[in-house]
Amino acid sequence: MKRSRRPVPARYASKAEASNSFGTIFAQAVELYRKRQYDAALELCRKKLLPMAPHNPNALSLAGVISFMIKDYNTSERYLNEAIAAGAGAEVHTNLGLTLTEMHRPMDAEKSYRRAVALDQNQAQAWNNLGNILRASHHQARRQESLECYRQAIAARPDYAIAYSNLGLALKDIKDYTGAEKNYRRALSYDQRHLGTLINLAELLEKTEQTEQALACYRRAVTFYPQNAKVVGNALKLRRDMADWDAGGTPPTEALLPALAADENSGLQPMCLLALPEVDAKTQLLVAQRFAKVTWGTQLAQPPLVSLPAPPISGRMRLGYISADFRNHPVAHLITDVIAAHDREQFEVFLYSYGPQTNDQEQIALRELADHFIIINDMDDDEAARRIRDDDIAVLTDLTGYTTHSRSGINALRPAPVIASWIGYVGSMGEPSIADYIIGDAIVTPPETATNFSEALALMPECFQPNRARDILLPAPSRSDEGLPESTTVLCSFNQIFKLTPQLWDDWCHILQAVPEAVLWLAPASRPLVERNLRKETAGRGVDPERLFFAERKNLAEHHARLALADLALDTFPYNSGATASDTLRAGIPLITRMGETFCSRMAASLLHTIGLPELITTNRNDYVQLAITLARDTARRHVLRDKLARLLPGSRLFNPQRLTRQFEALSRAMYAQAQAGQRNTIVLPAQDW
Repeated sequence: MKRSRRPVPARYASKAEASNSFGTIFAQAVELYRKRQYDAALELCRKKLLPMAPHNPNALSLAGVISFMIKDYNTSERYLNEAIAAGAGAEVHTNLGLTLTEMHRPMDAEKSYRRAVALDQNQAQAWNNLGNILRASHHQARRQESLECYRQAIAARPDYAIAYSNLGLALKDIKDYTGAEKNYRRALSYDQRHLGTLINLAELLEKTEQTEQALACYRRAVTFYPQNAKVVGNALKLRRDMADWDAGGTPPTEALLPALAADENSGLQPMCLLALPEVDAKTQLLVAQRFAKVTWGTQLAQPPLVSLPAPPISGRMRLGYISADFRNHPVAHLITDVIAAHDREQFEVFLYSYGPQTNDQEQIALRELADHFIIINDMDDDEAARRIRDDDIAVLTDLTGYTTHSRSGINALRPAPVIASWIGYVGSMGEPSIADYIIGDAIVTPPETATNFSEALALMPECFQPNRARDILLPAPSRSDEGLPESTTVLCSFNQIFKLTPQLWDDWCHILQAVPEAVLWLAPASRPLVERNLRKETAGRGVDPERLFFAERKNLAEHHARLALADLALDTFPYNSGATASDTLRAGIPLITRMGETFCSRMAASLLHTIGLPELITTNRNDYVQLAITLARDTARRHVLRDKLARLLPGSRLFNPQRLTRQFEALSRAMYAQAQAGQRNTIVLPAQDW
């Protein structure tokens, strides 16, 4: 969403003014403004122009606009309000709206834009910016009004590229993808280099499965903006989603780090970086910090709804969980048994849902298990935050973070004394106001890594990841039922494609070359192009691409049952398996992982340590490959591991949600105790029998 950010100064003095020294000085100040010599222009206004005519609306407006350009917004607001009091017209109301927007006062900005268009229907910039404020709302009526605002902006200025682009965004919101694409392309016809529109169009083409056109659009943007981190990062993420690893492809991976170094304000989604081995934990934190500032700046600028120190709790502690994923989603699969296991004599559980309301089996179960299930889709961030505040939540746990549908702006308004990030996003949120704590454990977030996070570390005593209790699996199908060869070693990985990297594929092909009788069983390809690219990459590494087998889509129970057909699971790096690793272990399949330095590259190690298979954890490429080759060749050793895993599973702490819930409740009390003391430090629970 783009607003017109540069205010427009009064262009002319009146005829009477122009004929005297005031007019001469005014013209000089405007010329300095146009040359971007803002300090000199403001000095001229203050020392000569305003002393001559302290109530002249043109002089006051010009001083306000120049103050805006040097980011002195308080002074800009004062001058522009004085200009309005002196009789300035619609254009100054528009400029005041811009200033108030930069001051993170959208309600006041809305009033200014409405005054501007009431005075002059041709205030295109005011119409566009008013549309942006309305579109940012989660109220459908206001979003619908935003469409009309953008159309009014275009009527006032038919070549207004930004307004066409924003109209496209508003149409995309209501799933009019054809209309959205039409308006994006119209915007580009007026400004082919408009960055926001190029990104908007690429994202729309990707959403509508026009992936090759989307990548072409990103590549066009990269030619114009090679140091824009969002463009480069999004393009690389899409290439990874397509398994497009061609070394000569555009943009190359090598373009990302220079773009990250050069670009502080692009708003690159941090999730794009988690699977890139080139990006270390410090860079992940830096990008998250920038993203928080760019995306949630308005909310972060507001005073907190709940201040510290936290008050004493009378009665049950109220725990809130906020997520887009209370539905058929891995997060819901992991958290449901925790919601069920909470001690209702000690805790009252609130679920705040802002994702798709699917009414599927998982969502129905969570509705029934929670004490309160509150749908906040149609609430603005401020309304949702006030609802949470009014519910007197002690600890609010964000289960989505910077993943799809994120609404971390609610957290930024500080609706609870304690806000924690757990399982949804396995990296730092980059801003202490958005999350006080990141919930990890001694393996994924050891205390010595604390400087990699804006959050304080809250360590679960055993494993960070909750899981459903073990249940009885459906009978396993035959290998032929799944299209697999009967007499061979089946290596599997059911991770999403974006977690695969060229380096990892090198390693897997090396394993396949060393074990000629092995095949690789993968998750269903998201699109035919992905399968074609992976087969091409396999052939290019000297391995028969027919040794790749892509599973068909199945429901969760059927998928869990078929996992037993594999002999060995291979983990991804640097973004490990999470729920996928738990599914694999639950099915009795040994998993080999490689542990790195980031949270997401240590997840499977935590799971293996908890279940009692630390011998499957490696710490470098060579050891990972050699262990996989050894186990793939050695049937007897694999059987020993499978037997060991079968013995460990029945009493495993990994699949004991009641035990983990007691630990999380203790952690919640500890986090709240720190809030009562006005503190926010690493929390390590004392050892005890849970």
